[in-house]
Amino acid sequence: MDNVELSDAIADLAGLVGRVEETGERVCVTDGGEPTSVLLPAAELAELEHFAQRTHGGVRPRPGPGPGPGPGQPFGPDPQGPYIRYVHADGRRMTFVRDRVVVAELRSAAEIDWLEDRARTARQGYMPPKQAAAFEEFLARQGPVGDGVAWIAGSWRCQQPFTKLEFIKGPTAEDVALAYGADARDIADGLLLHQVEEQDAREGTDDLTRVLAFGEENGWTWLGYHDFDHAFSRLLDPPPAQQITLGATMAKAIYAFSYFEDGVYQNPFPVEDGAEDRRDMYELIWYTPGEAPFAPEAPLSFLNLHLRIAEKAGNWTDNIALFFEGLERAFGLALPRDAITSGNVRCARPARR
Repeated sequence: MDNVELSDAIADLAGLVGRVEETGERVCVTDGGEPTSVLLPAAELAELEHFAQRTHGGVRPRPGPGPGPGPGQPFGPDPQGPYIRYVHADGRRMTFVRDRVVVAELRSAAEIDWLEDRARTARQGYMPPKQAAAFEEFLARQGPVGDGVAWIAGSWRCQQPFTKLEFIKGPTAEDVALAYGADARDIADGLLLHQVEEQDAREGTDDLTRVLAFGEENGWTWLGYHDFDHAFSRLLDPPPAQQITLGATMAKAIYAFSYFEDGVYQNPFPVEDGAEDRRDMYELIWYTPGEAPFAPEAPLSFLNLHLRIAEKAGNWTDNIALFFEGLERAFGLALPRDAITSGNVRCARPARR
C-alpha cells in the first residue's frame, strides 16, 4: 500500500482514484507521516463491511470518520477528472463514481483498522460453498473417534442398557446430572453402575432402572437412563449449545431422534399454523438407506452426507446402527463400550424428596 502526503492527495485526487481503480491497491493518506485515511476499492470496502457486520460483541466502538483531505468540502457532486466525488454528511468520508459505478471510497485509517479487525474474526469461520461442501465430505469420511455409538444400537433398540441416550455440548457431566435432578451424594461418592446392579441382586431392589448414568466423551456429556417414571427433569437453563436425544420404546416400535441448537428445535417439522402441526422427533424407522432422510433446505440436511458415507463404509446392516454411525461422523459422538458393558461408569439415583 502506497503512502501519499495529504497535500499531494488534495492536489491530485483524480490521479489517486485512477491508481486505485487500475491496480486494485489501497492508497494511505498521511499527514506529517502519520496515517489519517485510506483510499480503497469500493468492492474491497463492501467485502469488509459484509464480514464485519457478522461479528457480534466486542467492546471497541466503530471509530468516527476522522480527518480527511481537508475541510470546506463542496456541497453536491464534485467532478474530479473522469470521476464524481460525493462527500458524506460528516464532510470526511467520500465516495468516487465513474460512469455511475462506484469505484473507490475514502475512510479514516482508524475505521478501516476497526473493519479489518471485525472482518478477520468472521472470515476465519467462512468458506465458499464449494469449499465448504468438500470440507464437509472430508470430515464425513473420517472414522469415529473412540468407540462411537453404533455399537450400542442393537441393545438400545431392545431398551438395554438404557431407553434414553442424550448427548449435550457445553455443561460438564456433573452439572448436567445435578440439573436433571440426580442425587448430589451419589455424584460426590462416585457411585458406579455395577454397584447398583450388585445391590439390586443382593437386596432384591430395582434401582438399576431408576439411575442416571453419565460421562464425557469427545467434548460431549453423555447420559443414559430409563424414563419409566419420569424421575429426572431433563431441563437445562440456559439451554446447551447442542443437545441430541435418542429414545427407544420397544413396545410401540418407536425409535426417536431429536436435535436442538441453543434450545431451538432443528428437526424437519416446524410449526406451521398451530402447535398441533409440530412433531417433537424424527422416527428412525423413517430412514431408508440409499434415500436422503432430510430435505436439502432442512436444518439437518447436512446429516444426509454423513449417512451416505456410513452406508458406503458397510460397517453395519441394521438401519438404526447405520443412522447411529451417521451421527458419529456428523457430531463426533462416542460411548465408552467396555465401561458401559462392565458397569464401570458413574451414575446417580434421583434426588431424595
